[in-house]
Amino acid sequence: MPSQSNTPAAPNAAAQAVRDLTARLNAARSYGEASQLLDQVLEPAEGLPHGLEDFFETAAKTAKASERQDGFDLYHDLQTDALTLRRLGEDLHVAVERMQALAAPQRRSWQEAVADYYATAHSAPSHPAPAPAPAPPPSQPPSGRTR
Repeated sequence: MPSQSNTPAAPNAAAQAVRDLTARLNAARSYGEASQLLDQVLEPAEGLPHGLEDFFETAAKTAKASERQDGFDLYHDLQTDALTLRRLGEDLHVAVERMQALAAPQRRSWQEAVADYYATAHSAPSHPAPAPAPAPPPSQPPSGRTR
């Protein structure tokens, strides 16, 4: 059995730390702030997936040290879990950049841009307005002569 540390850990301290990070993420006021929190959690060398991977690998070695069949079975299970965490970390490595990208204004599709252009563009009429009809000649008053 491995030796125990002299410093007592608070019950569920790791779970509480994750809950605190989750609360901070819920309170984030921007995608930039959210991406900073993701970066803390997902940092490749020191982030949570890497730390959990190390934790499970250490637990696997501890189980194997028992030199019992149950210990060897547990060793293999924990090694598989560590590998799963490694792959999870690899899959999530782009999450920070993807969260940051959400802060950028979304590009409109070309159809939306064209529709917006035609809806707001001021253009000259394509056909000139018809010319007004010529005014009738002024009527002449009757001259009083008859033929």
